[in-house]
Amino acid sequence: MWSGRNIRSDNPARTRGSNRMVSSGFTLVELLVVIAIIGILVGLLLPAVQAAREAARRMQCSNNMKQIALATLNYESTYKQLPPGPWDGDPGTSNPSGRTSGACCRAANRAGWSAQWRILPFLEQAAVYDLATNDPPWWPNRPNNSREDDVAQVLIPVYYCPTRRAPTGYGSAKFGRVDYAGNGGFYHGRPDTAVNFIPEAPLGAPAVSTRSRSNGGLIKKRAGAIIWAKDGDKRRLADIRDGLTHSIVFAEKSLPYTEHGLDGGDNERWNNAGWDTDTIRWHFPPKSDNDAYAPDRDAGGSTNWNHYFGAAHVGVHAALCDGSVQFYNFNIDATVWKNLCVVDDGESHEENQVN
Repeated sequence: MWSGRNIRSDNPARTRGSNRMVSSGFTLVELLVVIAIIGILVGLLLPAVQAAREAARRMQCSNNMKQIALATLNYESTYKQLPPGPWDGDPGTSNPSGRTSGACCRAANRAGWSAQWRILPFLEQAAVYDLATNDPPWWPNRPNNSREDDVAQVLIPVYYCPTRRAPTGYGSAKFGRVDYAGNGGFYHGRPDTAVNFIPEAPLGAPAVSTRSRSNGGLIKKRAGAIIWAKDGDKRRLADIRDGLTHSIVFAEKSLPYTEHGLDGGDNERWNNAGWDTDTIRWHFPPKSDNDAYAPDRDAGGSTNWNHYFGAAHVGVHAALCDGSVQFYNFNIDATVWKNLCVVDDGESHEENQVN
């Protein structure tokens, strides 16, 4: 029975005096505003996320160098010398003692393999080290070690900088590479020029061939922590006269980002590349003692490896002979960097000169 009173509707979608429904959702304009705000927030956060990821990659790269540094020191403690670097060798000129010399581009036996291969047992990679168990018996023109390719095809994660690339094999055989090179010291001349002027020759004067004057020329070779292209020589920690904290043993190598696996400093296998810039780098002066190279950031092109040390970061990691790892900015004084690469010249630097 109707009491005569109006009954109020509890439906908020109805308006007074009308049965029409009113939408309670977003309008198109409101939706577009929300989307725009989300886009702005993502744009603000993305650089921070990328920076955080790069910081993590840099930390991993530093950890890789730390492991390499400690493995190198453990090798020195075991064998009473730092791991010698590689050299080229012609199987036809080898002799039973394992000496190799001559032709490009790899050593005939394990005696000429890289320092990176030698320290494998101290990186918990003894199984890879043991893949090449024995060199073949010596005879003229013998083949290389039959397991060399097997070793080269193993990708060692600690040898790859995560900012530059993931562990990757190259070529049809998928041979691995390394992003960390042994420090071979100071070497005159340039790899892409047979003749250099040291110092700048007077107008009309004949060019001075620095390569033919290594024993008495105007600039002499200086030792690095890793010996290369030398058979029988040894480098001990006691030979590091400039101080273990002021001498580099390994550092990141420069590499064009467009030339991974192809560049002259990255086109050979990691375990046996001869005395090549794939596994060892050294400091070159392009013209004089006062005209030295500092490390540089990866760039395009095919000649960036001539800068010798460098990285894909905003600076370069280097392992020192005391086992520590330092991060050097690319604006480091080039002469200071040269002093870090030479271990026995008696030249030192102040800490405030480093970065």
